[in-house]
Amino acid sequence: MTELQYDQAVKGYFSEKAEAYDDVDLQPYWMLSDRLLATALREDVLSRLPEDFAFLDAGGGTGRWTSFFAEEAPKSTGVLFDLTREMIQVAEAKAERRGFADRVEFRQGDLAEVGQALQGRSFDLAFNFHNVLGFVADPEQTIKDVAALLKPGGLLVSFLPSVWHAAFFNVGIGRLDEAEKALTGRGRFTDTMPDMHLYDVERIEKMHAAAGLELDVLSGFPNLIYPGYQETQLHGSTDQLVDILAGENFDRIFAMENKVRSAPGIAGRGNNLFTVARRPA
Repeated sequence: MTELQYDQAVKGYFSEKAEAYDDVDLQPYWMLSDRLLATALREDVLSRLPEDFAFLDAGGGTGRWTSFFAEEAPKSTGVLFDLTREMIQVAEAKAERRGFADRVEFRQGDLAEVGQALQGRSFDLAFNFHNVLGFVADPEQTIKDVAALLKPGGLLVSFLPSVWHAAFFNVGIGRLDEAEKALTGRGRFTDTMPDMHLYDVERIEKMHAAAGLELDVLSGFPNLIYPGYQETQLHGSTDQLVDILAGENFDRIFAMENKVRSAPGIAGRGNNLFTVARRPA
């Protein structure tokens, strides 16, 4: 597959999912993951930013996390930058409904061109969550381009797909070829998704250093419970996970997960890898 064909496959994959993408909010596992991510963002990111910070949601999709920052920080302003017009339309409608459309600009484009598209702009915070850096052509260059848009002291926050979890997941459903491929740093979770870049601690450290960023936080979560096959789909949940996360168990598991997410060396166990990096002042 050529680079152009790959880009078209990624764009088509997300364009088709735009209208239903937020349905993942109904899956108990992803509710847990989102709650952990929101807690980490409040403790490790929002506490370090001015009230009127400017943010860049790099690969913002339907605006799930633009909504988080815009609502948590009502004086903030931002840019949501995404590849697909269909995703952006959902994000724009969400911003109108929730009352922050006047504080967020929506831009369509490939992250390979984000530096040029936003030339002259600067941000206190840039973030990319879940599979965004999985699907760019050159993640190392993308990190450099986004880092260059940060103000001195600005933060880059990422939530990245893990090499180890991808291999574990595919072994668990009997796809050994996919598991072996995942260990090379490329892989996927379903037959319908394009291959994506996967990350381990070493790659994360090297790519941030090459971009001139200092890593302040490198962790991972969830660590004690992992998604099943159904959680790779937009609808439905794995029955076992529904039972495990039912009722008061949800809060108990959240408390345990939140306790261990900062444990030394935990990153390698996480479903996703969480990083907070800083552009030196």
